[in-house]
Amino acid sequence: MYLEVVINKLLLLRTKKNRNYQSMNLRLFIKALSYFLKSALFFFFVFFISRLVFLISYGNDAIFAEKKGLFKAFLIGARFDVSAICYGFLPLIVGLLVSLFIPQRKDNSFVKIYSTIAKYYLLVVLVFYLTLIIIDYFFYQFFQSHINLLFFGIFNDDTSAVLTSVWTDYPLFTILLIYLFSILSWFLWNSKTTNKFRNSRKTYSKVLGLITLFIFPLFFVGMRGSVGTFTLRREHTNVSKNEFVNSLCYNALYSLKFANSERKDNQIIPDIEKELEAGGYNSISDVQEKYKSYTGATFTDNLLVKTPYNEFLEKNPPNIIFLQMESMSNHYFELNSPEFNLLGELTEQLPELYYFKNALSSYNGTIQSLEDFLIGTPKTIISQSVYFDTSFSSSIALPFKNKGYATYFLTGASISWRNIDNMIKQQGFEYIEGKNFIQEKYPNAEEFAWGIHDGYLFDYINETLKKDNKPKFIFGLTISNHTPFEVPTYFKKKPIKMPKSLEKEIRVSEEIAYENFYSHQYAASELGRLIKEIKNSPFGENTIIVASGDHNIRQVFEYPATDGFLKRSVPILMYIPEKYKPMFFDDQIIAGHKDIFPTIFNLALSDATYTYTGDNLFADIKYRFAINEYNFIADNKGVVTIENNQPYYYTWKSKEKRTLEVNNATAPHAAFLLEVMNSYTTMKTINIYQQILKAEKQ
Repeated sequence: MYLEVVINKLLLLRTKKNRNYQSMNLRLFIKALSYFLKSALFFFFVFFISRLVFLISYGNDAIFAEKKGLFKAFLIGARFDVSAICYGFLPLIVGLLVSLFIPQRKDNSFVKIYSTIAKYYLLVVLVFYLTLIIIDYFFYQFFQSHINLLFFGIFNDDTSAVLTSVWTDYPLFTILLIYLFSILSWFLWNSKTTNKFRNSRKTYSKVLGLITLFIFPLFFVGMRGSVGTFTLRREHTNVSKNEFVNSLCYNALYSLKFANSERKDNQIIPDIEKELEAGGYNSISDVQEKYKSYTGATFTDNLLVKTPYNEFLEKNPPNIIFLQMESMSNHYFELNSPEFNLLGELTEQLPELYYFKNALSSYNGTIQSLEDFLIGTPKTIISQSVYFDTSFSSSIALPFKNKGYATYFLTGASISWRNIDNMIKQQGFEYIEGKNFIQEKYPNAEEFAWGIHDGYLFDYINETLKKDNKPKFIFGLTISNHTPFEVPTYFKKKPIKMPKSLEKEIRVSEEIAYENFYSHQYAASELGRLIKEIKNSPFGENTIIVASGDHNIRQVFEYPATDGFLKRSVPILMYIPEKYKPMFFDDQIIAGHKDIFPTIFNLALSDATYTYTGDNLFADIKYRFAINEYNFIADNKGVVTIENNQPYYYTWKSKEKRTLEVNNATAPHAAFLLEVMNSYTTMKTINIYQQILKAEKQ
């Protein structure tokens, strides 16, 4: 009896299901889909032709010789185009969905309404896209770049002057013909497509109808432009080491989209008077003198410092390799043990390195720390602001370049990430090379979501040292220790067993924690290998290697306020050959990113001028401090942090300077730390603003 009831219910469900299939107007849906796809194909041709015209107009013979790169550029470009088309066709996909539920007796009415609305709606979309394509075409002609942040600066100019320039300098008649030809082509294409749409009497199988329903998920995949971790981004355009080939990937819509996002997120207004007023200072000299009185620092009115004359350095300039290590954590250095191996081969090298254990990163993000290293700026993100093409006199490459060094910026990432290539090329770096250069050197190099793994970058750096006898400054940006955490297949992992005491402290699953532990082990181990190889090579006697984390990794462990310093702490490591070793070293001093390059300049350069950011770590000076995010400052007595516009003061619980304890925020030393942080931030911000304003006048 029970079995009979179940069978009857199943038969009833099957009947309802069949009725639902029958109620869906699959025939009308397929007709509408055919119209939809043919219309989309027209727009695809528009984007394809515009890219081809762009290539023919601005490409040269060397570009056309890069057949593989061009193929990749057009392939990636097609993904950008499909994404742009899907956004434009979003209302029409809704119409497709509606067609499934239209009664068959109203097919003709739906076809007429849908085709008419689509015809004029897509005409508007076409004109909009075509306008962007034309603007982008002539923008590139003027700025040698697709639409970028400078595009928005046009609206701040004299409007009448801009319109006059457009009228006199650009072929308006030709542009008008392009519009006319495109619109007529659309009407002709649409007319043929609509006739087939309206007059089709074909019947289709139910199976075919159900298969075509996959258009909906495919459409939203098309909008993303990717089925991977990330939607379409700038990094996807890095298909070649040729800048122009990479530029072919963009379409005008995405160029505008990227530029607009950067405009909203990165507004820097170089107003010196406002900055002084906000800091509570009367003048630039006022803030500088107060900072000097707090810290004992010395520099000129322009924040310039000169290294001492050194005859040995004049005759024997060392190579300098600086490595900004992705998420290299001081916390992990302290957790490292034979069983909980987080450093790999670096463990063997560590006793021979100068290791500063009480150091803070300048920021808690990669791009911010990178910019602070490069030009010493409290204001970021400059690479994605309208000032990305400003040449800053505070660039760390300039002291080396002025002393005859070859200057390199090397990374396993896409050099177009965050627009850093366009910024860095203005800062005195002669060679800017990313993952495509490494892939060309090592065709089998393994990569992951962010680019080429660190080991290949380090091999590339090692090879770069051998290029010629010219002294080299190499800035390396690593990426491997970044989520999604992966290590290349060639790497032989050393066993890691997390102590029981730590299991309750992690804030992620053990699986993710271990992935991160191995990722950190890999990056550190490859750093150790690089140091060992260079140390044992002919370059070991005249190459200084410096490495520091761009920020601590904060995904795995929870850091309470009392661990605020550890939360922001990164190692500073230095391999220094015997001939260049300093006289003074204290591994317990408070240090920060701001002090690294002043230290390197004093180690490597004789009688060289650089912009003040911090202090020589090998100098025996009375007062030191470190700063993070320009809202967290630490010295040998304690810490002040600003949270929600409120200052909090902590003092060290022990001489090891790891754990903090809450103290009275009105204490005299808390006020002192606030003054140091305020004067330092204001002084450095004004210096950046001065450089921007000077560049604008030139």
